[in-house]
Amino acid sequence: MLGVAVLMAMATMPSQTVLVSLFNVSFREKLGLSVAQLSLAYTVGTIIAAFPLSWVGKAADRFGIRIVALVVTVAYTLSLMVLHEATGIVTLGIGFFLIRFLGQGSLGMLSGHTIAMWFERKLGFAHSVLAVGGFALGSAILPRPVAWMIGEFGPARTMMLLGIGVAVALLPLIVFVFRNSPEAIGQHLDGDSKEHATHDVAHGGAAPAGDPAFTLAQTQRTGAFWILLTLSCTSGCIGTALLFHMQEMIRVGGGEGTASEAAGANQMWAISFGLGMLCTGWMADKFRPRVLLPIAPVMMMLGSLVCWYGATGRSDDVVGMMKIGMLLYGVGMAVSVAVGSPAIARFFGRTHHGAIRGFMTSFGVAATGLAPFLAGGWYELAGDDFGPVLIAFAAWCVPLVAATAMLKKPAPPADRDLNPEPDPVDMHEVEL
Repeated sequence: MLGVAVLMAMATMPSQTVLVSLFNVSFREKLGLSVAQLSLAYTVGTIIAAFPLSWVGKAADRFGIRIVALVVTVAYTLSLMVLHEATGIVTLGIGFFLIRFLGQGSLGMLSGHTIAMWFERKLGFAHSVLAVGGFALGSAILPRPVAWMIGEFGPARTMMLLGIGVAVALLPLIVFVFRNSPEAIGQHLDGDSKEHATHDVAHGGAAPAGDPAFTLAQTQRTGAFWILLTLSCTSGCIGTALLFHMQEMIRVGGGEGTASEAAGANQMWAISFGLGMLCTGWMADKFRPRVLLPIAPVMMMLGSLVCWYGATGRSDDVVGMMKIGMLLYGVGMAVSVAVGSPAIARFFGRTHHGAIRGFMTSFGVAATGLAPFLAGGWYELAGDDFGPVLIAFAAWCVPLVAATAMLKKPAPPADRDLNPEPDPVDMHEVEL
């Protein structure tokens, strides 16, 4: 089932910014849109897509993940196949909403929900495999083939082929292999030979001894929470803006701005993110967050500055500079995810972890949704110049370096609430 979940996560790639951005030029040329208008359609579609996700989670609880995944996959496939038939900014925005809601949102969420139903003690390991094998690997492998397909078959047919590929890869697995839980086929969590004697909070057990048990409201009154939330939103915000506007940044920096050039730069981000997750994950169990987390904003700042150098025409090899910038940024994002996510549970406990993570996810979706429009609008206001926005990205990271270096675990609240609330379905850890 872990393998099925990884394929589900990889199937979200046509709706992730790293691949959607490769179609930007064709959308703009076909519909006569400016950079800001295209960014607005993507931003509005992404933000609206976040709202109905709770319904998908409730449907999975009521009808089972298998049925919901089947319906979502069929609808997602059809949405991909018709996206490039948009006739204007409104229909394009609707298309973006559909693929972001059904793919990046729903299918990504269901992949995480699946492993939560099959793993308990090994859930952290399973999440790492899901993030690296599904998202990072897909982001590293797919951009260049998709860019080649766009040049060979055209953007409309490529989008259709991606939809067909999702259906062929997923539908047989969902119908014939997928099962909602190990109990449904007489197995046990983690593939163990017998039922666990005790369960964690997420599986109906009592709160662990000594659990800080911060409620969401109590968490929001700590400085540590806002530092972690700001870092998480920053990594998603800047990363999405860089990925979405990569073609245009390469073009104004002196390159051709082709899908292939953008794919090469974005691929470096995916590779460094995946390797960074593998190298940093074990370190998060050995060092305090304030030792490792400052690395994240430092690398994101350096990545933004290198991209600024390339996008403003200061380099003879703009594509090479963008590759270096995205590689640095990928390392920073990996540290942010690999160290920041465990810190949330370790700082605030697991009793109300779902409510805390759900609140943070909402902010994260908004950040990734707003980023392309803010960057595109600023680019046009600056006279087709990405320089100011990239400098602003780098400057924003400076106070984060100091904040993460001073991060301390907050003292547990005096009035601990040890009655767990039903955890909302956790959305996919890494979404752009």
